[in-house]
Amino acid sequence: MKFLSILFLSVVFLLSMIGQGRALEAVSLKLQWLDQFQFAGYYMAKEKGFYQNAGLDVEIIPFTFGSSNVVEDVVLGKATYGTGRSSLLAARYQGLPVVALAAVFQETPSVLLTRTDTGIENISDLIGRRIMITPDELGAAATMGMLASQGLRAFDIVRIKHSYNLDDLINKNTDAMACYVSNEPFVLKEKGVAFNSFAPSQYGQNYYGDLLFTSESEAKSHPKRVAAFKKASLQGWAYAFNHIEETARLIKAKYNGQDKSIESLIFEGRELKKLAYKKGVPLGNISTERFQEIARLYYDLGVLSEIKPIDGFIWD
Repeated sequence: MKFLSILFLSVVFLLSMIGQGRALEAVSLKLQWLDQFQFAGYYMAKEKGFYQNAGLDVEIIPFTFGSSNVVEDVVLGKATYGTGRSSLLAARYQGLPVVALAAVFQETPSVLLTRTDTGIENISDLIGRRIMITPDELGAAATMGMLASQGLRAFDIVRIKHSYNLDDLINKNTDAMACYVSNEPFVLKEKGVAFNSFAPSQYGQNYYGDLLFTSESEAKSHPKRVAAFKKASLQGWAYAFNHIEETARLIKAKYNGQDKSIESLIFEGRELKKLAYKKGVPLGNISTERFQEIARLYYDLGVLSEIKPIDGFIWD
């Protein structure tokens, strides 16, 4: 009898586990850039079972050049969730039904890098110089706002197409390049190239870094799922930042299409951790007041034609 009881309980347990597996809700997350520590929290949420514990089976859709726009994919239901930047606010202004869930980085990782041997020590030294900036105005807003804060106008610089190749800065094919504080500075240090770094946040450009977002449809139809996904994602981020070296090794092994070194991934993790916990706010914190400030920055640059309420933009 004892043997039968144990067997019965074992079968019940196995059936329960199978049932739980079938109960997982399938959702997807689309990334806005190539795999790196920038998305470590989502990798760890998946690999450590945080999503599964939340009842979710999450497909992480990697970025590929030439692929469709992340915002469009989320709005059209091709992806359930997405990662984006502060420009998500402009999409909302344009009538796209996007809902911001969390701000992973309280400050943009964007910086403008120059070689020290170019003599560029201040923003004002950029007058007449070549600058590689992303072509879209929203993507370039933090950099252009920084220049404007120091009295530089668009025609004061020579804006050239961004090659996304750091060798162009190293070989002096450009005088300045928009980069990420968590990436390119590591390479320059490795190569022994002395550089200066100008951070937009130091010039009043208080943009968020990466945002986690979804569609209005998902937020209204599946609020419990949204809550579970957000919580598990932030749990993944907390784990990644508390275990940077372990996370770097996992990315190197499973999510490393860029063939980054362990050292560069660790550097990236440490730099991004500073931005995630900036200003003493909780991980993922997001606020209407901050987005109103961002709207003002966009308006001052002429990216937005007006400033209006953003009711429903931040998920509650």
